Amino acid sequence: MPLREWHSEEYGSHSGEVVATVAGHEVIDCTICGFKHVVPLPSAEKLQSFYEDEFYQNEKENYLSEADEDFTWKQVEMKLRFNVAGQMLKSGGQSLLDIGSGPGDFMAVGQQLGWQCLGVEPSKVACEHTLNRGLKAINGFFDTELAQQLDTFDFIHMSEVLEHVPDPAHLLGTAVELLKPGGVLCVSVPNDFNPLQAQVVEGASRDPWWVVPDHHLNYFDFDSLETLIGNSGLVCQRRLTNFPMELFLLMGQDYTTDPTLGRKLHGWRKSMDIQLANNQETQAALYESLANAGFGRLAIVFATKPMQ
Repeated sequence: MPLREWHSEEYGSHSGEVVATVAGHEVIDCTICGFKHVVPLPSAEKLQSFYEDEFYQNEKENYLSEADEDFTWKQVEMKLRFNVAGQMLKSGGQSLLDIGSGPGDFMAVGQQLGWQCLGVEPSKVACEHTLNRGLKAINGFFDTELAQQLDTFDFIHMSEVLEHVPDPAHLLGTAVELLKPGGVLCVSVPNDFNPLQAQVVEGASRDPWWVVPDHHLNYFDFDSLETLIGNSGLVCQRRLTNFPMELFLLMGQDYTTDPTLGRKLHGWRKSMDIQLANNQETQAALYESLANAGFGRLAIVFATKPMQ
């Protein structure tokens, strides 16, 4: 594979083998960052404008309605995350910061379970949706300036955030500063370039459909995510995932080119998860086993902050 070197004043130097080229964008396995990412990276100003004003309005115009439709199913996975975090928690409280809180689903579940929840969300549309649900959220980007205005938290949650930001190590480090000793961090990102995806690409001689450089700048797997979290000073404790949607592709069901089929297959996995919710130990065992083997659509990692 060709080697690509890239440098900018805003983001510094990056170097690595090119692992994918999509729509004129290259993805490199960056030896400096320790994870795969797009080059060149867009400016912070361009990203801010996109996520404040365009993401939910244009790119994800059905997201909020589909989120409401999926909420019963989402609660299953979210309750499992709260359960795992509660088992690890040693800081003694129940305060949650949800970075990239979207429509507020995770906080809604947390509030039901007795957590004191605060969200940070750059999209005005999503933040307004959250506030209308009676939840607390700040409309803005989570950065050093905003973090200085916040208290510390027992549990910090970031779901599908790090793949969107140009400097995930900095964002993660800023979040860790707000985590109490004995607190828990849960990070969830797409599990990309995983073995099942590779098998589909190889078997069908197709492009990597998961590379969407306009939205996803970074591409993690479990190992690279745990390395990033470990470099922030936390101790990685546990992996989880969710249903590996790539299995449907291996069954000949190409949901990537057929949104109607995609919603149908999504409904199937929702049904399975809702039934598994009756036995959370079985659900956790299934998804933990898949995660430890590197499979699953999401890479979900729980980590703790050492006691001081």
